[in-house]
Amino acid sequence: MSGRPADTTLPWRGIGYVGVGAPDPAAWRTFATEVCGLVPAQVLPGPRPRGVPEPAPEARGIAPDGSLYLKMDARQWRIAVHPAEEPGLRYVGLELPGSGDVSRALDRLSAHGIEIRAGSEEECTARGVGHLAILNDPAGHRLELFATPLEDGEPDPSRGVGFLTGGLGMGHVVLFVSDLEGALDFYLRVLGFRRSDYMTFGPDASIHFLRCTPRHHSIALLKVGPASGLQHLMLEMRTLDQVGLALDRALAASIPIRSGLGRHRNDGTVSFYMQGPSGFDVEIGWDGRLVGDDWVDHEFTGEGDLWGHHGLTAESLESGED
Repeated sequence: MSGRPADTTLPWRGIGYVGVGAPDPAAWRTFATEVCGLVPAQVLPGPRPRGVPEPAPEARGIAPDGSLYLKMDARQWRIAVHPAEEPGLRYVGLELPGSGDVSRALDRLSAHGIEIRAGSEEECTARGVGHLAILNDPAGHRLELFATPLEDGEPDPSRGVGFLTGGLGMGHVVLFVSDLEGALDFYLRVLGFRRSDYMTFGPDASIHFLRCTPRHHSIALLKVGPASGLQHLMLEMRTLDQVGLALDRALAASIPIRSGLGRHRNDGTVSFYMQGPSGFDVEIGWDGRLVGDDWVDHEFTGEGDLWGHHGLTAESLESGED
């Protein structure tokens, strides 16, 4: 499978938001704010009551249905945690610049035989976006293509936490897939992503890193058996010190560390992995590689890290949501 698709006409802006389910969104609030450095949303997506609500501090970011909305930057929200008996991934939002791009995506994917529909006005309001299209990838992961999201200002800079977002998106996700060839065909040929590189680590086991912005990868596809779902979510800090401070906070809060600090060989990210409240891992990193159109897709072999990341093995990749 070539790393360069036949058509790259959709001007992706990376992952714009992620929605997960959790039996106890309050546990996510503590983890996200006190360890990762996010903040509760100031104004919730959805229908707005008359006036300017001033919720109590412990209720900030929490919607009437119990969903929790979290901010990283000027966007109204980036991560949503919905009450659910079974934890795990609910949806991934892929951003496009404008309404015309969402319409083109609808036409393009429909022409490829993909079942896709325009989001209703109520669904757009619930996400805080102006335009929305909804589909599933071949593994059953719900994708939401959107444009013109709401913004309500940057979080307080005195927190000393900053995330690298903007035109690169909010980070990356690693998705379990059982039909690797079908998933690669969908993301490369249909959506127009490019493969940066890939690694094979056993019979019928590999990981493929796909990009749609200069970020080395926004989505990685992980084939390690019949599993589907989210293996990990990565958030990128602006400085190395912010990563180290997040690791200190995780250790102080007794969060299980799945992989200690290290630097990946392929994308150069310095990061650590910890277990999140919904079963999948959360990676906090810095200094991820940016690539251009001249980057050549390739397989890399041997160790996956220049140093560190002890505990991150092929076997550990099989754990997480399924």
